[in-house]
Amino acid sequence: MAQQEEAGPQGRTMPGNRRRGPVLSLRLHLLLLSLALLVPALLAGGLTAWQLGGAYRRASEAGLRGTARAMAAAVDQQLTTAVTAATTLAGSLDRLPGDPSELAGFYAQARAVGEAMGGWVVLAHADGKQILNTLQPLGRTLPEARGQPWIARAVETGRAVLSDRLFFGGVAQRPVLAVFAPLRVPEKPGAVVILAFDPNWLATLLARIRDGQVVGLIELRSGSLVARSVGHETHIGQQAPPWMATALAGQQEGLAEISLIEGPGAVAAFQRLESVPWMAYVTVPLDAYEEAWQLPLVRLALGSTLLLLAALLLAGWRARRFLAPLDALTAEARALAAGQAASSGTAPFAIAELETLRQALAQSGQAMRARAMAEGRAAAALEMMTALRNERDRAQRYFDAAGTMLLVLNPDGTAQGINRHGLEVIGVPDEAEVLGQDWIAAFVAPRWQVRVRAGFQALVEGAQDPPPQSEVVPLIRADGEERQVAWRSTVLRDPEGRFLALLASGDDITEQRASEERQVLLMQEVDHRAKNALALVQSIIRLTRADHPADFADAVEGRVGALARAYTLLARERWAGSDLRELAEAELAAYAPEERVTLSGPSVRLAPEVVQPMAMVLYELASNAARHGALSNPRGRVTLAWERMADGALRLEWSEQGGPLLPGGDPPRRGFGSRMIKVAVAGQLGGTLAFDWRPSGLACTLTVAADRVSIRQGGFFLQAAGRGPGPAGEASAATVLRGRHVLLAEDEALVALELAETLAELGCVVAGPAATLAETLRLAEQEPLDAAVLDVNLRGQAAFPAADMLVRRGVPVLFVTGYGEMPGGWAVGGGQGRTALLRKPLAQGALGVALRRLLDEAAPQSPATRKAAARGGLPPSQRFNGRG
Repeated sequence: MAQQEEAGPQGRTMPGNRRRGPVLSLRLHLLLLSLALLVPALLAGGLTAWQLGGAYRRASEAGLRGTARAMAAAVDQQLTTAVTAATTLAGSLDRLPGDPSELAGFYAQARAVGEAMGGWVVLAHADGKQILNTLQPLGRTLPEARGQPWIARAVETGRAVLSDRLFFGGVAQRPVLAVFAPLRVPEKPGAVVILAFDPNWLATLLARIRDGQVVGLIELRSGSLVARSVGHETHIGQQAPPWMATALAGQQEGLAEISLIEGPGAVAAFQRLESVPWMAYVTVPLDAYEEAWQLPLVRLALGSTLLLLAALLLAGWRARRFLAPLDALTAEARALAAGQAASSGTAPFAIAELETLRQALAQSGQAMRARAMAEGRAAAALEMMTALRNERDRAQRYFDAAGTMLLVLNPDGTAQGINRHGLEVIGVPDEAEVLGQDWIAAFVAPRWQVRVRAGFQALVEGAQDPPPQSEVVPLIRADGEERQVAWRSTVLRDPEGRFLALLASGDDITEQRASEERQVLLMQEVDHRAKNALALVQSIIRLTRADHPADFADAVEGRVGALARAYTLLARERWAGSDLRELAEAELAAYAPEERVTLSGPSVRLAPEVVQPMAMVLYELASNAARHGALSNPRGRVTLAWERMADGALRLEWSEQGGPLLPGGDPPRRGFGSRMIKVAVAGQLGGTLAFDWRPSGLACTLTVAADRVSIRQGGFFLQAAGRGPGPAGEASAATVLRGRHVLLAEDEALVALELAETLAELGCVVAGPAATLAETLRLAEQEPLDAAVLDVNLRGQAAFPAADMLVRRGVPVLFVTGYGEMPGGWAVGGGQGRTALLRKPLAQGALGVALRRLLDEAAPQSPATRKAAARGGLPPSQRFNGRG
C-alpha cells in the first residue's frame, strides 16, 4: 500500500511528493512568458511615445518658426534686391536732360528693370513732379508722384529709402510699395528714381508654402496687412486681427494660438523683418498642428493593443503547435506504460524541421537568382530610357531654337509640345503648365473657340486640309492680355491616313496690327483737323466787316495769323495743349516790344481745345489796344495777369494804362471782336467775361473753367464736305425758314457765331448756340423747335442723345461735322427720322438749302406713325472722343 501511494500507475504525484501551490499548464506558462516580455516593452514604448509626442510638438513649433524666419528672410532679400536695383538704376544718370527725348535709353533700361522686378519705374523731381513713368509712353504728361515723405527723406539723406507702408499710386491707381533712390546730379533740389511694385509681387512669394498654411505681412505701426498668401486682393490694407497686436507687442518673434480672418482656429509663428518695420507670420490650422504630435500617441496606443492581442493569439497558436508533439509523446509513453506497442506512424520531428529549413533555403536561392535577373533587365531599361531622354532633350533644343511659335496638338486637341518662343507669347514660364491641356479651351479667345474647334475637328476627320494662307486666331495670355497670332498649320498622318498630330507655326502680329490701326487713325485725324481749321478760317472771312478792302484784308490776315500761331503751338506740343505764357507772348509780340507788355502768373497748361479760342481772344484784345487803346501811342502799357482760383478755374485780368483818354462807359456799338470774345469765353472757355471801359484804359476780366485747364485727347472720324447750292436755292430757303425756331449746337465759337448769323439772316429764331451736350439737351427739352443744327461732337461728347430726343418728337436734325464718315448705326435716310449731313467747311448757302429740304419733307404724321417712330427711335447713343 505504501508503494502505491508513492507512485501510481499513471505517474501522478504521490501524496508524499506533492508541490505547494497550484500546478500550471505549459500553455499558461507560455502565456505568462509572453506577458513578461511584452508588458515592459509596451511600458517603455509608451514612455518613449510620450516623449516622442513632445518632440514632435516642439519640432512642429520649430518648423513653424523656421518657416516664419525663412519667409521674413525671403521678403528682406526681395526688398534688398529692389533697393539695389533702384540704387543701380539711379547711379546710371549723372544729370537730368532738358528734353524728355534724351531719356529714351534710360526709359528702356528703367522699363526692363521694372518688369524684371514685377513693377515699374518713375523718374521724378524732388517736388514730386514726374519726368517719366514706364507705365506711360515717354513724353506723356504725368500727375505728381505720390510718396512725398519718402522722396524728401531720400533726397535729404542721399540714400535709398524703402516705403514702410502701402500708398496709392497716382498712375497705377492701386496700392503700391516703392523704393526711392536719390540721383547724384548737380541739379537742385535733385531727383529720385522710384522703383514701384504691386504687393501682389510679395503675395506671389508668400504663396510658396505648404497646403493649409497661410502666410502674411503686417505693417507694425498701423497694423495693416501688406500682403497675404490667401485672399490677398480682399484683405490688403485691412487692419490685422486684435490678437496680432497683443502677440506682436515688443517681440521679435514668437508663437501664438489665434483665430484666422476666415474663422477657424490656428497656430501662428511670427518674425520681425530687418529691413522694414513689418512682421511676417505663418499660420497652420489648429487641428493639423495638434494632429502632428498627438497622432503618434494614438497610433502607439492602438498598435500596442493590437500587438498585445496578436502576441497572445500567436503564443496560443505556437503553444498548440508545440504541445501537439508532446501530447503525441505522452500518448506513446502511456501506451508503453500500458504495455502497448508504440505507434510507428510518429514522424521524426527533428528531421522534419531540418527538411523544412532546407526547402526554405532552396526557395530563397531561387528567389535571389530571379531578383538578380530582374535587376539586370531594369538596368538595361534604365540605360535605354536615359538614351531616349537625351535624344528628346536634343530635339527639344532644336524645337526651342525656332524664331517662331511652334505647337503640336494631339487628335483630342491637347497640347503635345510647344517651344520656348510659344511659351513667351502666351506668358507661361514652364511647358508643364501647357502640355496635356485642352489648347483651345485654355488659350484661344472665348469668342473664337467654337469656330476654331470646328475647324480642328474637320482636320482630324479629314474633311478639309489646312488653308494655304495664314489665319489670325487671337490667344489669351496667362495674364489675361489678348495677342493676335497668324497661324500656318500642317497635318501629320500615318500611312493609312489616320490623324496623328497637328503641327502649327504662329507669328505674334499684335504690335504690327496696332501700328497699322494707329496709322489709319492718324490719317483720319489729320483730315478732320484740317477741315476744322478751314471751317474756322471760313467763319473769320464771313464774319469780318470792313468799309475798305485793305482794312478787310488786314483784319482777316491778323485773325488768320492768330489762328495759325495757335495751331503752330499745338503742333509743336503734339496737340497736347500749350503753356498760357507762351501763347500770350506769341499773340502780343506783333503789337508791342516786351518792355510795354507785362505778363505775370503761374505756369498754366491749357487744354488743346482751349488754345485756339484763347489765342483769338488775346488777338482781339491786342488788336483793339493797337488801334484804339494803350498800344496806339508810345507811352501806353498793357498788363496781363492770371491766377488759379480756389475751385480750379483760371482768372485773367487785362488792363491798359497810358493810352488815349476814353469817354467812359460802354461803347455805343459792339464790333465783331467784342462779340467773338463774348461767344468764345461763354462757349469754348466755359467762363465769364466783364469789360470795364475806364477813362484811363480798358480793363477786362475773364475766367476759364477748371476742366478747360486740363488736357483731353480723342479721336473719332466722320464724313467729308459737299458742295453748296446756287443763289436760287438760298432765296427759296429764306422763304421757307422765316420765323422757324432752330436749335444750334456748336462748340467752336467762331463757327457758332457764323452759323447763328446765317440762320438769323435766313429769318430763323435761333435757340443757342449751345456748346455742350447738357446745354443742348436742356434747350431741346424747353424750346419749341422746328429744326436743329447739331455739331456731331460737343467737347468730346456725341450729340446723338439730343438727336435721338429730337427725332422722337418729329424735329428734323441737320448734322454739321468735319469728320470723314458717320459712326456705325447712323446714316442719312436710314430710317432714323428726318436727318441730313453737311460737312465742314460749309459752302455758301448750303445751310439754308439743307434746312429747307428737311422742312419740306416734314409732312404731317399720323398718330400711329409718331408712335412707331417713338418705339423705334435711334440706336443707342454712342460716346466718343474727338473734335466734331
